[in-house]
Amino acid sequence: MTLRILYVEDNPLVREVTSELLAQDRREVVARATAEEALDIFRENAFDVVITDVSLPVMSGLDLARSLLALKPDVPIILASGYALNSVVQNLGPNVRTIVKPFEAGEIDSLITDLCAAGAS
Repeated sequence: MTLRILYVEDNPLVREVTSELLAQDRREVVARATAEEALDIFRENAFDVVITDVSLPVMSGLDLARSLLALKPDVPIILASGYALNSVVQNLGPNVRTIVKPFEAGEIDSLITDLCAAGAS
């Protein structure tokens, strides 16, 4: 089974490098530069996990997470930021986690595995 990841990052270089990092065996990464683009593609496609930068132009990653959860309450979401956000996301539910940028490949892989395993149980 292929894991479909929606990745949202406005910095083109970070988006490209991280997309390559995320794209492993049995993973398909769809990358978008804005929350609005991500919301549009999310409405029309199924994704197993969404990873989004918090600091995005116009609509923030936090606002994107709220919009995605309104559409699909059980979607696993990882919010990436340069600072800790744990207290900010507590009220978004058990399927929303945070990771501090820059992150290592092993950190994001573990988080994806944990979230997807939790969603499957």
